[in-house]
Amino acid sequence: MKLKPLALGLASFLLPLSMVFTSIFLSPWFSWMSNALSDLGHSVRSPVAPIFNFGLVTGGLLLLIYSVNYMSKRFPLTAKLVAVASYFLILIGTFDEVYGALHFIVSLIFFLALAIASLAYSFEGKSNYPVVIAVIIAAVWAIQLSGLCSCGAAIPEIISIFVTLVWFFDSMVKLQRSLKWD
Repeated sequence: MKLKPLALGLASFLLPLSMVFTSIFLSPWFSWMSNALSDLGHSVRSPVAPIFNFGLVTGGLLLLIYSVNYMSKRFPLTAKLVAVASYFLILIGTFDEVYGALHFIVSLIFFLALAIASLAYSFEGKSNYPVVIAVIIAAVWAIQLSGLCSCGAAIPEIISIFVTLVWFFDSMVKLQRSLKWD
């Protein structure tokens, strides 16, 4: 039996988010104001690293399968960018903070890919609001990296992810309707 596209699309973000929030729940030391989400995946310092990193790698794999097999049928450019983002999500879980600069680079590319995919979806989905989402992603990271906000990186990370889910969910619904899958 073939996994339905909508179920796969939903699983591709529900699984990693559930692992992230499970990791936060199991980590009383975690603070939104001083940590990055990736601190949860630090293989030496975090006892929840296997849960967190498993969620990222598995979620990235599910997202890659969804974008290549289904999203590409209606939103080919967006699907390619989501595939890039999903690959780098896998790399975030693989090259955790122990890897230092490499972890930062793969994380940076992941969030850039999300912002650029928002712009592509704006064009392919014929919607203006994903441009606003890309601007929000850029703004929260500009504020974080400029030092204007003394909060932890977890805040712009989770904002970037949740605003991306708005257009991602919209794309799943449009794809489901256009291909008339049950």
